[in-house]
Amino acid sequence: MFILIMTKKNWVLIGIVVALGVLYVIYFTNWFRSNPILIGDMERSGHIEFGFNRSYPLTYLKVVSVSELESNKYALPVWEMKSDSNSVPIQSFRYGQWIRGMKPAVKGTRPEPLEHGAKYRLFVEAGGLKAQHDFTP
Repeated sequence: MFILIMTKKNWVLIGIVVALGVLYVIYFTNWFRSNPILIGDMERSGHIEFGFNRSYPLTYLKVVSVSELESNKYALPVWEMKSDSNSVPIQSFRYGQWIRGMKPAVKGTRPEPLEHGAKYRLFVEAGGLKAQHDFTP
C-alpha cells in the first residue's frame, strides 16, 4: 500500500502547478475575455449599412467626418444617438435608421446627409465594449 505523505515541498509544488494553470487560462484562452465588436459596412441601394459580428444592445453611436476629426478633437457628429433605457440587441443597421431603445443625443436633431467620397468614422458602444470603424459612402 502506497501512502502519500504531503510535505511542505509537495504543497509548494501543487501551488505552483495550480498558479500556472490559472495564468494559462487567463492569458491564453478566451474564457474571461469579452468578444470585441467587429464592424463592417456595405452600400445598398444608396444607403450605408453597418453589420456586427453578433448582436449587441447599443448604448451609444456617433458618426463624425474624419477630416474634421483630424483638425478638431471635438468635431461635431453628423449623426449621434444614445440609449434612453434598454436598447434592443441588433446585428445590423442603416445610417440614419431609428434604432429601438435609442434616441438622438441632442433632442430634435436628425442625421445629416453623407458627402459621397468623404471619409467618416463610426463610434459605437455596447455596455463596456467600444469600437470604431472608418467608411466612405
